[in-house]
Amino acid sequence: SISFQSAAMGRVFACFPRALLLHRAAGPAGRALYVFLVAGPAPALRGGMARVVHLAVLQDESAGSLSRMYGAFRAFNPTWAETRLLLVGPGLPQPPTLAQAFPAAEVQLSVFHLCKRLQQQVQRLALEGRAERLILAALSDTVCAASKSRRRKMHALLRDLVMPGLLPQLHIHWLLDEEIWAAHRERSWGESSSYFRDLEIVTQGLSQVFSAGLSLESCITSLAQHYQKYVSKSAPDRRAARAASQSLPASGPPITPLEEEINRQTEERIKQSLSDICTEPAARLCLSEFAVVQKSMQLIGSGEDALSIQVLEDAHRVDLKGLSSCTCHFNQVFQLPCRHILAVLNSDRKTLQPEMLSRQWQKGCDAHQAGRDSADGLLEILKSSWNESLDKSLVVSFLTAEVSRLLTHCGREEFERRYRTLRELADSWIGPYVEVKL
Repeated sequence: SISFQSAAMGRVFACFPRALLLHRAAGPAGRALYVFLVAGPAPALRGGMARVVHLAVLQDESAGSLSRMYGAFRAFNPTWAETRLLLVGPGLPQPPTLAQAFPAAEVQLSVFHLCKRLQQQVQRLALEGRAERLILAALSDTVCAASKSRRRKMHALLRDLVMPGLLPQLHIHWLLDEEIWAAHRERSWGESSSYFRDLEIVTQGLSQVFSAGLSLESCITSLAQHYQKYVSKSAPDRRAARAASQSLPASGPPITPLEEEINRQTEERIKQSLSDICTEPAARLCLSEFAVVQKSMQLIGSGEDALSIQVLEDAHRVDLKGLSSCTCHFNQVFQLPCRHILAVLNSDRKTLQPEMLSRQWQKGCDAHQAGRDSADGLLEILKSSWNESLDKSLVVSFLTAEVSRLLTHCGREEFERRYRTLRELADSWIGPYVEVKL
């Protein structure tokens, strides 16, 4: 195994030694990444990466390897005996080894890992859209305000909306365990939001670097550089890195930030493909969606035939076949690549293809007149300044489209009932049937 700890990391842990969060990520060739983070209130820290106090990469997770890793952490940090709480994710290998390494600390399930696991499992259940949105919204509220009443509400909601046979894998009893939530519920709404956001950024960023499949030495060096980049604007200082069972190379050319350059090139190719394929109003809408992707953290969970994408909002599902369909409102209404589809393209380093959008938005296609009128009207809206008349016009347009969709996607009996209701409304409001056609 190889461990990294800078002098700055050691100082942070010395200031906040009482509570640690241990995050584990699996990697290629059976390797595992372990990240030690400050878990208690740390108002002096700015940014999630500043919470990181130790990094370790293990070639295997035998009891001996884990024992050496924990021993290295203790050797680097004289105040380790002051640690009283260790927060871990479900399924952490060799729990007795951790307990032996920190005999004075209580080992407890991490609320962050609990909620992440619950979110991912709910998304994999492929529930009806409204049910999934209700559960994820309730989970978000529970994370930010972990009162007993909110956790009970979350527990009841899962029992009502998830089939009984699927409940055991969700471990919903964790929501009612007072010991698990004891430390977390002391945080305010804002503190909880910042805490979860910090952990999300750290774990996602380090896991992506770790999954690159580099050699063991290059892997820990890349992780160290990723940490340094976010904590300090200065170049990574290799002399601050200390090895547990193997030293980092003392000299040699630095590793170039290829990942950043590849990401930049991918984003430019996506923008160019939007400009090449889409009409001007469609390209402007999609570029606005892509700007959200570039500034946000994407959470991508895979399924058999769809991807679950979350971009600082509720999760939506993208159809893997052709990447032309998403459950979000933007894609359903405009039939254009939304921020979720663009997030998948960006993640897979692919560009837009003509078949991913409706023909009326494609350059050079013989779109019908209604499509051209729609595009021209949209371009006019995009170029105009806001006013009350335009706002009403947009509302009417969206309501008309939604009514049309509801009438189209229903059975004959339901159609007749809805049509009669609309007919009565139209006759009483804007005139008799003879004068006004619905």
